[in-house]
Amino acid sequence: MTEAECKRSLALDKAGSFVTSDPADVRWLLCGRGRPVAAGTSPYAVELSEGVARVWYQDIERSRVEAEERWQELGYEPMPYPWHEELPAGAWLKPGTSLGVLRIALLPPELQRYRAAGADAAAAFVEALSSLRPDMDELEAGGELARHLHAMGFTTPVVLVGGEERAPVHRHPLPTTGPLGRFALLAVTAERHGLHVSLTRIVSFGSPPESLADAVRMAGEVDGAVLAASNPGRTLGELFGVLERAYEAQGVPGEWRRHHQGGLTGYRGREVFATAGDTTVLPSASALAWNPSVSGGGKSEDTVLVTADGVEVITRTRELGELETAAGVARPAIVVL
Repeated sequence: MTEAECKRSLALDKAGSFVTSDPADVRWLLCGRGRPVAAGTSPYAVELSEGVARVWYQDIERSRVEAEERWQELGYEPMPYPWHEELPAGAWLKPGTSLGVLRIALLPPELQRYRAAGADAAAAFVEALSSLRPDMDELEAGGELARHLHAMGFTTPVVLVGGEERAPVHRHPLPTTGPLGRFALLAVTAERHGLHVSLTRIVSFGSPPESLADAVRMAGEVDGAVLAASNPGRTLGELFGVLERAYEAQGVPGEWRRHHQGGLTGYRGREVFATAGDTTVLPSASALAWNPSVSGGGKSEDTVLVTADGVEVITRTRELGELETAAGVARPAIVVL
């Protein structure tokens, strides 16, 4: 059974006959195809029922769809309809029904696509960091990062840059015209073939301030602890408990309240955000992006694959330096430029 056939079978077993235009569902069902014109949206709708597998799309996209999407290779019938008319498909996915529980369990071809995306995103990050300067403003730095990622086929739903003044204060530092200064935090969630990769790196122009080094080390220790505990069969609620205890062990027990901690990723930047008591179970193969943070500019974030073989950091940047943690999982060090 091919990847596409497997997904159709799983979806029909879960939801019966349906039509969905949810961007994450569409990219999942189409095995990463179905690239939208506007990032984060879906101009397509997938219709599934016994003996029917169709992708509806506006006829003005016909030349590109026929040349580049090639849904027939996946067993779908392309169904163009006039752009100025309503979609003529059948019954929509029932309210309250979600394919998310199916999306988070990754198949072997998805793991391979994820590994390639993670490696390319990490390489783009390394290239972008090499061009940063203290007098560069946050917007320019963010543009440089996005430029390298887009050159590798990614879209960039999230680009965060906080310089010396803003990184210690804001957990989501949307870039401004302010300068980077002595140090900066750069974070991105990038998407390619429907799959999302997230990573954060902190740079310092010269030796980092001691307070920043302490915050980064603490965030890395928390990240290492939760990564070491991330195994198939664990619930997100259990892993959130690991995070809480790790913050306590670092002497900053309330820091988890200041920012979300990440969770399962995949066809959304976060398929499920981890919270206390969450019963979502990690399947036999999934992707996680934890992002613990500590006031003062500390944050640790990578995208990992979790399987029976363990945790595989697919956005690892060894060449930029790493911290050894008590849990035995290396985490990113401050990048000294």
